[in-house]
Amino acid sequence: MEDAVYQEFLELEKDHWWFQGRRAIFVSLLDRYVGRDPGGERLLMDLGCGVGGMIGPMAEYGRVVGTDITLTGLQHCADRGFDKLVASTGHEGCFRDESLDCITAFDALEHIEDDVGALRDIYRSLKPGGILVASGPAYMFLYAQQDVSTHHVRRYTRGEITEKARRVGFEVLKSSYINFILFPAILPAVLGIKALQALKHDEGASNGSSDGGGSNVGIPIPAFVNATLSAIFRSEARLLNWFSAPVGHSLVMVARKPA
Repeated sequence: MEDAVYQEFLELEKDHWWFQGRRAIFVSLLDRYVGRDPGGERLLMDLGCGVGGMIGPMAEYGRVVGTDITLTGLQHCADRGFDKLVASTGHEGCFRDESLDCITAFDALEHIEDDVGALRDIYRSLKPGGILVASGPAYMFLYAQQDVSTHHVRRYTRGEITEKARRVGFEVLKSSYINFILFPAILPAVLGIKALQALKHDEGASNGSSDGGGSNVGIPIPAFVNATLSAIFRSEARLLNWFSAPVGHSLVMVARKPA
């Protein structure tokens, strides 16, 4: 990601509705499919840990190693007191075969050119019965400046990400779109922002200026709006216990390496 986006995420991750909502969903899935074991011997790896927003919550499930491709993100993690960190592309075999109990890839696979290769290495690194929890942005027609700033190679459909997981041997336990309640409002908003950004890009190309590299989550909103959006998004964590959503702005998948 752009350095400006790392700093933006660091400042927003605690209180911004988008971070609060996704965190609630990820924790709920970890509770359901992994189970809490703070201080236990279980070993987890957070692939593409960024500024470390999920390393703390994941410590409730065992020992956590954070990996990222950039030293910028890892330095932010180290500054926050996280000391089990590895610089890795995510598919270069830095962990032994069948050495990890759980791997998370929260909005990580879309950054990797060879995502199937990354999934194959995740599969190799997991113990039999090990769990992968992955998330990512949905629908290529929504690809915009936000994706450029965060260095996304692609956006997924649920069918695409589950097919790739099954291709390398995973058993898919859960797959769903998320941020689905707000999606009817998000869809026209994102398409509108995308159109405006295209116009600005054309104007910038004509006068030699360029975009500053920020992301959509940095757009200021009133506190009461943020609280309302957070409550709505966080409510999906419970709803996902009962069904999988057919549409949404992002998606999540839980997969298991057969025992």
